[in-house]
This record gives sequence, C-alpha cells and structure tokens, in this order.
Amino acid sequence: MIDEVAPAREPLAEEPIPARVVRGGARRPRRMRRARPTVRSGSLAVVLAAAILTGLALAFQGFARWAGEHPGWAVLLGLAAVPVLYALLRGMPHARDLRRAARAGMAEAEADALAATRTAPPVPVDEPADPPTRTQQPSLLADAFPPGPEEPTLAAPFHDGRTTPLPEPEAPAPYATEPYAPDWEPQLEPELELEPEPEAEAEAVALTAAELDGVDLATLDFAALDPDTFEEAVAALCRRDGCADAETVGGAGDLGADVLATAPDGRRVVIQCKRYGPLNKVGSQDLQRFGGTCWSVHGAQLAVLVTTSEFTAPAEEYADSCGIRCVDGTELTAWAEGTGPAPWGPGATLG
Repeated sequence: MIDEVAPAREPLAEEPIPARVVRGGARRPRRMRRARPTVRSGSLAVVLAAAILTGLALAFQGFARWAGEHPGWAVLLGLAAVPVLYALLRGMPHARDLRRAARAGMAEAEADALAATRTAPPVPVDEPADPPTRTQQPSLLADAFPPGPEEPTLAAPFHDGRTTPLPEPEAPAPYATEPYAPDWEPQLEPELELEPEPEAEAEAVALTAAELDGVDLATLDFAALDPDTFEEAVAALCRRDGCADAETVGGAGDLGADVLATAPDGRRVVIQCKRYGPLNKVGSQDLQRFGGTCWSVHGAQLAVLVTTSEFTAPAEEYADSCGIRCVDGTELTAWAEGTGPAPWGPGATLG
C-alpha cells in the first residue's frame, strides 16, 4: 500500500508593511495610530442618559400622584399595561443575541481594516535636498534692482579743482502798476431781519367797588382789569344777580377765597378769581389748592373758580370729581351780558 504524500503548503507571501523613508535612505515601518475616543461623544451620552432618567422620574412622579387621586383608573390601566409589557419583552432580542451580533460586527470591521492596510501602497517621503551654498544662491538684490544707467560725467575737466559756477539768477519781474482787480465780486451777507418787538401790554385798568357798581358790566373788558379790580368786578356781578352781601376777601391770607357771598337760595358761595392771559390756562394744581380749602376752611356750599382764560382737561376732570364749578372767559362774558346763567342760577353746570 503506497502512502499518499500530502502536498507541501506554500508559505503565505508576506504583504509589505507601509514604510516611511527617513533621511539617510533607510526606511522604517509606519506605526498605526490608535483611535482615541472623543470626549464630546462621551459627554453627549452622559447628558442624554441624565435627561432620559430625569424625564422618567418626572413621569413616574406624575403618574404616582394621578394614581393616588384616581386609584380605580390606575388599577385598570395597570391591568391593561401588563399584556403590552409582556409582548414587548417577548419581542425584544435576548442579551446573548445582542452580544453575538456585536462580536460579529467587530470581527468584520477588523478584517476590513487589515485588508485596507495590506492593499495600500507605501507612501514614500522624499528627503529634502541640501540647502544651496552661498556661492549657489542667486543674487536677489541684483534681480530686484537691475543696474541703471551710468552716472553722467562732466563735459569739461576742472581747471582749478572747484565746481562750475552757478548761473546768475534772473531779475524778478517788476510789480504791476495797475490796481489789483479780483476776478470775483465780494458778496455781502444779507442783513438779518429783526423780529418786531412785542407791543407793550396795555396798562391794566384799576377801579374801585363803588365805581364798578355804576358801570355797565355787560360792556366791561375783564381781561383789561388788574387782578384786584377783576375780583371787585366778580363781586359786583354777584351783587347784581342777587347776592347782596358779596364782598372781596382776597389778600395774603385769603386761603384760596377771593369773593364770599350768599346765593339767593341761601347757600354760602366761595369764589376764587384767576385773571390769566389767553395762553395761560388754569391747571389741575390750581383746582387742587382751591379744593383743599374751600370746603373745610371756608365752609362753602357752592365753590366756583372764575377765570378770563380756559381750563385744562385734567383741571376739568378734577373739578367734576370734587363738585367745583368752573367759569372760563367765554362763560364769564355770557354771565356779564346776561346771555348765560350765574354760577348758582338755573342752567349752571359743574366743571
């Protein structure tokens, strides 16, 4: 019986390992770089896990609170969740299968990496050439600055060793005898137009109480009176329309009252007078000062503020809220002419 001799196996050809050429001609194998785990991926995984655990904890806390408030529904929900959880657990792969799949994937990745390193040709690194010597270096200055023309030489040689004399300077041109005439005409600035001075205000008229009683109040210009005469004119209007005891009490210590009178119906009337210009309106502060003393200090049953100007909107609102009657310049003229009511008469309004 002839023994069969098994054929000898040929040795595996060793694949060339990538080498790197170093100075001097010798080559040494290139080292494989190890993969370094990134810090960012680990941080993201930790943050994601913390977020999931926090969400689960909050969800469990909320469910526990809800189950404590609704125990019946919680029991029914738990019974319904049991088969669902069982089906999920049955459908999930076992840990053994997961480990087996992970190992297979790692082995395949290692095989691919090894095949790639074997098939990749070595990358030679050329050794840098020796630096040129000083004699071989090009003349940079010569290239940057090419030679220029030769310096000029003097046409005539020197006789005494001195430089050639400079030419005599030319005589300056004589000044023009004609007068200077500029090409442009001077422009004078236009005269500023002065604003006309405001006309002096007419001197205020001063009258006594006796003189006012004999004057037709319907034709009286209240804006032309001085402050004291304006108060006397308002008192004269009150006496004309039924307040026989109307008198002025204005002064340094009047506490907001300029005219005191008793209305025909027996009410105590307290009037404050404000002689203002057309651009100066009575504000809410004037009404507030008057409203703070007319009721509590003077015991007014009817408070009136009379002015030759107008009232601001906040002043009218305050007067409406406090019950103070406001008489502006238009209403004062109508009261004096008899076309409008007196502050205590029919038709008089608050504010």
